[in-house]
Amino acid sequence: MIPAFLIRAGVDWVRHNTDYKDSNPYSRCEESIKTCQLLWEQQMGKPDLVLLEPAIVSAYWEEFFHAEDPLADEKEWREGLTKRSGQYDRFDDWQDWFKKSYAKVYKDNNIWMSVLMTAWAHTHQYEVRYTEDSWEFRPSRSYLPTSQMWRMEPHMQTVAEVLKEVWIDELRAYEESEFTVDEQTSAYLGRVESLGFDSKKYFLNWPPRAQKEREEIEIGDMVADIVLPPGDSWYRHPDNVIFAHDCIDVTALVNRAKYVFGSQRRLFELTIDNGFVKAKIQASAEGWLVPDSEGAIV
Repeated sequence: MIPAFLIRAGVDWVRHNTDYKDSNPYSRCEESIKTCQLLWEQQMGKPDLVLLEPAIVSAYWEEFFHAEDPLADEKEWREGLTKRSGQYDRFDDWQDWFKKSYAKVYKDNNIWMSVLMTAWAHTHQYEVRYTEDSWEFRPSRSYLPTSQMWRMEPHMQTVAEVLKEVWIDELRAYEESEFTVDEQTSAYLGRVESLGFDSKKYFLNWPPRAQKEREEIEIGDMVADIVLPPGDSWYRHPDNVIFAHDCIDVTALVNRAKYVFGSQRRLFELTIDNGFVKAKIQASAEGWLVPDSEGAIV
């Protein structure tokens, strides 16, 4: 079970449960915490609430701002929060205004913190990510609509297993080029589109002759772009070739994954002797994917 999917499924269940039709978005977030904790205990064992609760509330409020079928009160809240948060260039200013204006209802908890952060992120093209002891903003890489998540769900485990095998082969290719990749467990529970690959941090160690410090590589982002690439609307959808007629074309999946993973590795290989700019030109000439700036391949 992919943790991010379990959380999103719990959030979706609460949003559409008629028992909560007379509640409000804040109350439904509280119910989502209870529901997801119960699901976690059933599927994953005893939860670490310090990590799980921020994951649930951030998933809930992200869906709140991106829901394809907003409830009447969600639409009203969403319009108000978007209008107000968009007026502030700095998050701290937005937070101060909200705390003062809604002092009677505001509480210093994860729910309200996530309301404020996801509202501001939504209007400033960021996404919210929590760490062991803090929250942070990262540039938005689009959103996976819940309808597309459910379309992906029957194939999720199979696709994840296939990609794990491709990644293992890719690690061998790195070693043949004298690189090593270290994996480190992360407190972040990830996003559905990354299929569990963003629940770890990956660090690239360069060959000694490169004389470069190790750096983090975003495997989770690459996996998301392989399987569920962003569309023109900034929303993700299952790749039309890999999921033609809603069936998995495993050959297409493997070929696409090898190409995306291999493009990143080849760029690193060329960078050792040529520097990033020349390496990018050479990689493009060889037919590999290249980034538009120094960083993750897009």
